[in-house]
Amino acid sequence: MVWRYSLKLNKNEILLKLSELSPRERLLSAVIVIVVVIYSGYLLVFAPIATDNMLLEQKIKSQQQVLQYLKKISVEVAELRKNHPGIVEGQDGESLMTIIDASSIQMAIKPMINRVNPNGADKVTLWLEHSSFDQFIDWLSVLETKHGITVNEISISLDEANVSKVSVKVLLGF
Repeated sequence: MVWRYSLKLNKNEILLKLSELSPRERLLSAVIVIVVVIYSGYLLVFAPIATDNMLLEQKIKSQQQVLQYLKKISVEVAELRKNHPGIVEGQDGESLMTIIDASSIQMAIKPMINRVNPNGADKVTLWLEHSSFDQFIDWLSVLETKHGITVNEISISLDEANVSKVSVKVLLGF
């Protein structure tokens, strides 16, 4: 009850002070109140909605760009599968170990292979020591393009003795 009385008192005081103002001052006061109410409504309602809308539109555009890129890539992949079915599916007629052994000899990587651990018929883990990074990457690209062997996991660390050499643990598979 007390707060109602205090509100009425404040309301009456405001009305009393407003009646003491000149007509021009009352008009300016009313305009200021209207502008403050409209601006507050804008800040509390419209601005957050507009900001969220802009962010959502940016996300949609980004997702559309990704979708277009994936569609383009899927067409290329389909063409590659159609043109080279044996390569993509890894059906060279040779085992994974045979392919890795032959290609490592051909690319001069064989001496750097420290350990080989087969993981089933379609995966193998290799450890390489003191390997040239560029030579290793070239070998991986040959394995992927000619034989359809991909890198499933890889761990590369710089060789402490020679910074141009790396130590690698790699999991390869069809």
